[in-house]
Amino acid sequence: MKLPYSEPDPAGSERARIARDMRALAADISRLRPQALTHANREEADHGPQYPANFTKGLLHDGCGLVKHPEDYRCFVEAINAPDPTLFEKHVESAQTRGVTYSCVTKTTCHGDQDVAWRGWESPRGGHVYELEGSDPGACGMAPAPRVGSSELAAEMAEVYALAILRDVPFTEICQGGDEKLCTSSDEQTKSLLSAAQLVDLLNDMPFYSGTDRTSSTPHNVDESGLNSYERNRRFARTQSADGALTPETAFRGSTKGALVGPYLSQFMLIGAKSLACAGGGAASYPGRDAPFDLQDGYIPYGSLIIDQRALSHKNCLDYMTDWCSWLDVQNGANLKGADLFEENRRFITTPRDLATYVHFDALYEAYLNACLLMLAMGVPASKGFPEPSPSGRRDAFATFGGPHILSLVTEVATRCLKAVRRQKFNYHRRARPETIAGRLALVCSKVHDKLGCSSQAFENTFKEIPSDLLKAIVEHNKDQNDNMAAMRNLDCTSKACAPDGVDPGDFADCNVLLPMAFPEGSPMHPAYGAGHATVAGGCVTMLKAFFEMFEDCDSHVERGLCDKDGKPIVYVPNADGSRLVKDSKFKGKLTIQGELDKLAANISIGRNMAGVHYYSDYYDSLRMGERIAVGILLEQAPTYGEAVETTFKSFDGDYITIYGEAGSCPALVVQDRYGNPVSPHDWWLRHVPGEELSEDL
Repeated sequence: MKLPYSEPDPAGSERARIARDMRALAADISRLRPQALTHANREEADHGPQYPANFTKGLLHDGCGLVKHPEDYRCFVEAINAPDPTLFEKHVESAQTRGVTYSCVTKTTCHGDQDVAWRGWESPRGGHVYELEGSDPGACGMAPAPRVGSSELAAEMAEVYALAILRDVPFTEICQGGDEKLCTSSDEQTKSLLSAAQLVDLLNDMPFYSGTDRTSSTPHNVDESGLNSYERNRRFARTQSADGALTPETAFRGSTKGALVGPYLSQFMLIGAKSLACAGGGAASYPGRDAPFDLQDGYIPYGSLIIDQRALSHKNCLDYMTDWCSWLDVQNGANLKGADLFEENRRFITTPRDLATYVHFDALYEAYLNACLLMLAMGVPASKGFPEPSPSGRRDAFATFGGPHILSLVTEVATRCLKAVRRQKFNYHRRARPETIAGRLALVCSKVHDKLGCSSQAFENTFKEIPSDLLKAIVEHNKDQNDNMAAMRNLDCTSKACAPDGVDPGDFADCNVLLPMAFPEGSPMHPAYGAGHATVAGGCVTMLKAFFEMFEDCDSHVERGLCDKDGKPIVYVPNADGSRLVKDSKFKGKLTIQGELDKLAANISIGRNMAGVHYYSDYYDSLRMGERIAVGILLEQAPTYGEAVETTFKSFDGDYITIYGEAGSCPALVVQDRYGNPVSPHDWWLRHVPGEELSEDL
C-alpha cells in the first residue's frame, strides 16, 4: 500500500507554477523598493577641463600630474556610460596609446625582473551588469562625495596623512596615544614623527571637528553646525556624538558603537577556535603541527584543515610613491604590482601596515567567511526566529538554517555588492583617490597652483585647513624615505630627482606632501567612491548579523556577549611583536558578537585608508549601501522557506531591523531607530542618498 504523502506536495506542474509565482513575487518585492537616486558632487562639471578632483589614473598626464589631453577624459567617461561596449577598444586613449615613457622601467618580482607596463582599468563597465537577486545596481545609491575645499575633505586627507605617519605603530600603542614603531627589519627602536596623541590633537583643532569656520560641500544647505546632513552623519559616526572630540582610543575607527569599544582589532581577525582534535589544546606549535589547539592559538577550523590568523606583512617602515617620478608614473598607469617586499615571519595583525597588507591581498569575503567559521565552531546559535532547530529537537538545521546555509549566504551577497559599487564609482562619482589629491596639494605648496585653473582656490582652502605640523611631518617622512629607504624598493627608476613642471627639485623636497603609500602601485585602477571592500563588508556582515542570534536568550534588548565556553569574555590583543595573542589586561568590559562584527567591517574597510587608497566617507557610505543590498536579498528569500522566518539585528546606524516572512506572502521590514522611534522602510532605504528616482509601474 502506498504511504500517505510518499511524495512531496506540491510536485510536478503545480510545484513549477508556485516556483514561477515565487520568482514573480521576488521581482515584485525588488520592484516595490525605492529606487535610490544618485547625484555626483558636480566637481566634474565645475572644475574642468583638467578634472583635478576626478579619477584620471591611466590617462596621460603632464609634468604637473594633470590630464594632458582633456578630451581623453571625456572619451573615457563616454566609454563607461554609453551603451556601446566596444568604445574602450576603439575610442579611448590611454597613457600607453599616447606613448608614455616611464621613469621606473623595471620591477623585480617573485617571477624575476619585468619591464614596467601599463595596467588596465578594472571592470569599468561592471555597473551595466544586471542583478537577479536583491537590489539591481541601478536601484542602489550613495550621497554626493565631499568636495575639495570642504572642511570634511580636509579632515579626510588629514586622517590618511596621519595614518601614514602611524603605519608602523602597533594598534595597542596608538590607542594609548604612543609613538613607538614596530620595525622588525631594524635593530633600532624607532618612533613615529608625531605620536597618536599629537595627531589626534591636530585633528580635533581642524574646523570639521572643532566647529570653527567650517566650510561645507553645500554651503547653501547647512544647519547651525555649518554642515549638511551627510556631513553631520559622518561627523557623528566618528565619536557617536554631534560635537564630541576624537581620542587616541576612538580615532581612525568605525562608524558604530561596537567599533569604538575595546581593542582596535576585531577578535574575529585574531582568535581561532578549538580544533576537532580538542584533547589538550591551548598551546599549539606554529605552524600548527600539533592537532589540538584553542582560540588563543589563532587557528580557524576549516573542515579538517586550518586557517592561520597569522598574516604576511609588507616590509615594515617602507613606503612608496614618495617622490614625484614614481608618483607620476603611477598616475600614468604604470603597473608596479608585484614589486612588494615582505617581512620574513608571519605575525598576528599588529600594526596598520599589517592590516593594509591583509586588505591588499584578501579574497573579497575572506574575513567574513572566517568569522562565520569561528561562530559556527563556537556554537553561536542561529536566529531564534528560524524554524530550525525546532523546539522539540526533532528537526535540526543543516541545508536550511545551518552551517551550509550561512556559509553560502555570506559569500552570495559579495558579488552583488561589487557590481553595485562599480556602478557608483565608475558610472557616477569618478572621485579621485587620496594619492591624487595629495599631488594637487603638492602643487599648492610649490606655488604652481595656477595650473589647477578654476579649482585652484578650492585646493588652497583644503591645504590651509590641514595642520601645518602634520604637513611638515609628511615632508620629513618623505625626505627620509627618498634618502634612506628608496633603494630597498624593487624598482629601477632612471630619474631620482624630479619635480612638477616649473618647480626646482631641490625646492620641491620642502613641499613634498605626497601621500606615502603602502603599495608599490598605489591605489587600484578604479575611482575611490564607493569602496568595494566597504560595500562587501556591509553586505557580508549584515548577513552574519541576520543569520546568527545577536541577543541574549532571556532579554532581547541585551546584545549577546563574545564569550568562551565557560562564559568568560574573549578579549585578546597581539603581544609586542605580534608573535602570539595575550589577554587584554586594560579592557575590563565585555565585547559583543554584534559589536565585533561591526568592528570587523570597519577594520577591513579602514584598513584600505591605512594603505592610502580610500577616505573615511568611502567607507561610511559604501558600508550602508552594502547593508541595504543584503537586506534586499533577505527580504526576497524570506517568503521562499514555506514557514515563518524572523530575524532581528542592529544596523550600522544603530537601528533595530526586523525581517519577517511567511510562505508565499510579501515579507515585512520593521525599523526602529536608535532612540526607539519607528522609521518607515521607505525612509530607511533612502536615508543616505539624495532622494528617490521615480519609475513607472512596470
